[in-house]
Amino acid sequence: MERFAVIGLGRFGARLATNLAALGAEVIAIDRDRVRVEELRDQVTLAIALDATDEQALKAQGVDQVDCAVVGIGHNFEANALATVLLKSLRVKRVISRAGNSMQARILARIGADAVVNPEDESADRWSHRLLTPYMIDHIELGRGYALVQINVPTPWQGKTLSELALRRKHNVTVVSIKRRVEAASATGVDLYEERVVDLPQPGSRLDRDDILILAGFDTDLEKLPR
Repeated sequence: MERFAVIGLGRFGARLATNLAALGAEVIAIDRDRVRVEELRDQVTLAIALDATDEQALKAQGVDQVDCAVVGIGHNFEANALATVLLKSLRVKRVISRAGNSMQARILARIGADAVVNPEDESADRWSHRLLTPYMIDHIELGRGYALVQINVPTPWQGKTLSELALRRKHNVTVVSIKRRVEAASATGVDLYEERVVDLPQPGSRLDRDDILILAGFDTDLEKLPR
């Protein structure tokens, strides 16, 4: 089981901590605000009120033993930076720190953060794509101008094989996987369906109307796909 420490339980940190715990991870949630800590006490492995710049307090709670620590402090950059440096000095395997702007991101990277996250910018980027391309179910940026997206099978593609569509040649996109609804076993006799992933789509894979395609490609090419 992976072990995480989430420091700073504002909206971003609290949501991250509860999501990780719900997915089965061991989570230590930390904040100086006792009210925030109490709100998460029953949703994570350990919720503790302490100063994240206190080395001995962190070690006493086993934070130096986690696989990954996320510094989600958003309102106090000095505390964020100090906690980041301290976690690196404690030899935490991976430290991810929250930045409020590009300057903070550069500073955090220079003082040792293994990765930097800016939730506001990333959310705005995702929503800009969703607003401009509402037919895309999801959009994950893999690099500048290159993304992984989920789309419903466009009407002109329904019933055709990947070989017939030649998506790489005609549209410059790659089919990573296909999500397909399949009938599931039911003890009640009621028809049930579950979504399964076809891990390795083959040239002869035929697309159904209800399939969802996971595609990789440049945004300029993805935006030209048929609706």
